[in-house]
Parts: sequence; structure tokens; C-alpha cells
Amino acid sequence: MFINKFQKGFALAFLSLSIFSCSSDDTAPKDETVFTGSKYVASYWLADYTQYILDFNSIDQLMTGEISARGVGKEQGGSCFPVENTFFALSTSDEGSVSFFLNDAGKLTAGSKLALESSYAVGYTDDKKLINIAATWDGSSSECELMIYNPAKVAIENRKTNDFSVTPGNKDILYWPTGAAVSGDKLFVPVYMKNVKDKKNVVLSSDAVIKVYKYPSLEYINTIKDTRTAAIGIYYENTGIVQTASGDIYTFSSNAHAGGYPPTAVSSGILRIKKGEDKFDANYFFNIQESSLNGKVLAAYPLGGEKVFISYIPNSIDSEDTYYNFLGTKTIFKSAILDLASKTILPVTGLPDHGGDEFFGLGSMFVENGKAYKSFVIGEVARVYQIDIATGAAKAGAVIKEGLYLPAIGKLTR
Repeated sequence: MFINKFQKGFALAFLSLSIFSCSSDDTAPKDETVFTGSKYVASYWLADYTQYILDFNSIDQLMTGEISARGVGKEQGGSCFPVENTFFALSTSDEGSVSFFLNDAGKLTAGSKLALESSYAVGYTDDKKLINIAATWDGSSSECELMIYNPAKVAIENRKTNDFSVTPGNKDILYWPTGAAVSGDKLFVPVYMKNVKDKKNVVLSSDAVIKVYKYPSLEYINTIKDTRTAAIGIYYENTGIVQTASGDIYTFSSNAHAGGYPPTAVSSGILRIKKGEDKFDANYFFNIQESSLNGKVLAAYPLGGEKVFISYIPNSIDSEDTYYNFLGTKTIFKSAILDLASKTILPVTGLPDHGGDEFFGLGSMFVENGKAYKSFVIGEVARVYQIDIATGAAKAGAVIKEGLYLPAIGKLTR
């Protein structure tokens, strides 16, 4: 079901609040003062999967009333990522990908277009660029292409292919990328195993596995594994790997039916790769399954410093009946804030049990001034919530009309 949705339109687009309309003007009239300041931008996916971009003047407008794309905004396909003061709508359609920015009049404006044929994992770099990993969904090739997108040039700055076969010569069992993160001169790509024989794409149990590359040359270094937990990340979410302010890399393994995996005997948990290293830290393991949460971590969203916001499913709920539910709206997930360095847990209060992220994830949580903003599906209602990072208290915001998600939220400055 979810794969079909994605194939019909994997893309998250930006969109603006209903009380704002986006102009297509690319330049400011000569008699206008050049705009200086900031605007917020959000992508919006309607129930019929039409995607829009909307911009608005204040983050407070996410917290009151209703958000609607009907009659306003720009229709724009593409999975949207805030990167280097642009919003990049990554689309594999014939129309191509495009970056949006604020022009002299403060209008949201589309820049040059870029052709991309495939995108299955995305991540940010230290030098404010974007990693894109292309693959063939049906497993017809074991080669994946790693690319560095430079938003300043609207161009692919470097690209290199690498064989993602688990065992050389066996093209039936492949590694599948679930995200990407750069720390210093290394690129980390978490993967899970799948059997692509006869194009069945069967997910297999595996240890925590990461393919490591040099950055920015994209030369393959090695593949590292850890048996203390299971496969890292979730299909198409890009929420299984985070770089914190220290430069350390943390990975998140669900080992859960809800994450699309056949669980094994290990625990759901978090691993660390210290800055400058290319191996898992043998002295660090944050066991979420046996923590006070009594659950399995599905996804992590950076909050700044060493903290992350996580969605998790209670151990007692995860079962074959919840298979791949993180890509759906069933309200079985809970939330918490973790300090990864100290291994402390702060439960989120005021946010009801919620659905998953469908194909969103990276870029769907916006952080500013000690608050985090993200849309959640709560039963029949979808709305924005504001979470106080220090206290974990959540506050209900604007109701999302005609759709379920704000797949990306960010800020542009002129």
C-alpha cells in the first residue's frame, strides 16, 4: 500500500498557510524596498496526494486556527529538504528537482531545475550540502549511486557508484540504504538486508550495519557491523541516523514489526560512532527496549546539542499486526526526548498517541528557540504540535485541513 503511494508521488513539497498566497513574481518591482528578513515554509500533502508549498511570516501561525492549501500556495512535487537557506524539492519526475528561495521582494521563488532519476536515502553534510543515494527498487542492479548536491550551484558536485551486494557475486541479497550522515571526512550509510530474487523484495533480519565512505571523494572505506542490536533505520524515512553537536554519530534500531522488520532476539537500541572514528563505540549502547520507556525506537529527530525527539512503540503493542505501521496513521506510537550523551529520558507530555510519518521524516521537525514543531496524526485529526525541549510539554496547534501532514518545515532568510 505505502510503496504504491510513493511510486505515485514520492515527494514532499513546500506549502504555505492558508491565509497566505504565494506569488510567482521572480523579481521585486523597482519602486519596492528590497525585502530583508525571514519567512517560514512548510510542505503540505493533501489527502489525494497533491503537494503544495506555502510560506508564512510567523511560526506562531502554525499554532492557531487551520492550515489549508486549497486555493493558495504552489503545487510542486518533490520531497522537500531545507538546505543552505533553500528548500530543495527533490523530485524524480520529468519536471525535475528544484530549489526554492526568497527573492528581493520576499516572494518564494523557484530556481534552476535539476534532473534526478532516483532517490531512496537522503542526509545532510557538515558543509551544508545534501547526500542523495539512488538505487533500483526492483533490485535489477546491485549498484547504488552516491551523490553530493550543492544548493549554492544547484548541481551534483560529486557522484560515485558502489556495489551494495551483501556478498560479492550474489545479486539476490542486497543492502538497502535507510539514510545518510556526514561527520568530518566520513559519510555513513546505514543499511538493512533484503532478498530481491524474483523482485519480491523480502526484508531480512540483520545486525546493525553501516557502509562507510570518505567525504567528499565518496570512496568506499569499509562496512561495519554490531551484533548488540538490529538493522538501523526504516525504509524511506531517513530518521535512523543523527549527527549531534559534538560531531558524534548515533544510530537507531527498531527491531520492530512496526518498522517493517522480522524482530530478532536482540534489543531495540542506539549505537554511537565517535567523531573522527569509523567504528561503533564498544562502550556505548542505549537499550531503549529495556529502558523506562519499555518500547522500541522507530525514528529520531535532532533537537540540537546532544538531544533528539524519538517516536517509539511500546513492547506490548508491537506485533505482526503492526507490521510497517510507522508508514501509516494507526495511533500506536508514543514520544520522548533523549539526551544521547547522558542516556537520560524525558517523556513528552500533552501529545497523544499518534500515527507514523508515512514517507516523511527528515526535515519534518523544525526547531527554533527551544521549541520543536511537527505535525502528527491523532485519530481522525491531523495537527501541528509544539514541544518544549526543556520540559517535554507539548501544545496542540493548528489543525491540518484536507490533508494529514506537513512533511517539511523550515525557514528562509533574505
